[in-house]
Amino acid sequence: MGRFGTLLASIIKKHFPNAILVDKIEEADIVFPCVPIRAFEEVIKEISPKLKNGALVIDVCSVKVHPVKVMKKHLPKHVQIIASHPLFGPDSAKNGLAGLKIMLWNVSAKKSTFNKIQTSCRKLNLQIIEITPEEHDKFMAFSLAYTHFIGRIGKDMKIMSTPIDTEGFKQTLKIQQYVVNDSEELFIDMHRFNPFSDAMRKKFIEAVIKLDNKINLG
Repeated sequence: MGRFGTLLASIIKKHFPNAILVDKIEEADIVFPCVPIRAFEEVIKEISPKLKNGALVIDVCSVKVHPVKVMKKHLPKHVQIIASHPLFGPDSAKNGLAGLKIMLWNVSAKKSTFNKIQTSCRKLNLQIIEITPEEHDKFMAFSLAYTHFIGRIGKDMKIMSTPIDTEGFKQTLKIQQYVVNDSEELFIDMHRFNPFSDAMRKKFIEAVIKLDNKINLG
């Protein structure tokens, strides 16, 4: 398991002691494919014929339009689907889950199933955000992809603390510290598979050039 899969397993073990983590996918009532976004379609195609009748598949990808499209295309009709994006990871959840957010969208699950998942999230004191995959990706192009973009720029520039850090600079470093622990693979995928990220980066680059020109003209 990767970093998030490990975190998710620990959350289930701690807060849902009656849950059984099974080894065979054929036995699973709920499946969380915690895999890189670039591998998601291949994995969904692989597990599709093995899923039991009525099984629930909940993705946890940091983009939503792509995985929902993939699940609707490749999973059998008897499988229930919920799209989710836990808006936290191992770093932000290290002090507990209370108050952290999770995005949920019912793709094809029974209403009773979706209600149970919502109840489970409330048990964890998570704040549920129910929006469409398209709305999610529009927001995430800035709130996640932009943040990681800034953080990666800082890392590549080797920005680090100084003896005379201002409070604003300390906040900038915090952003950098949050995002650089995630894999470069995740960083690239959240841009490549979010249909709204290209426009965000274009705006960012145009703004940087405009500011640079303004300074040089002065």
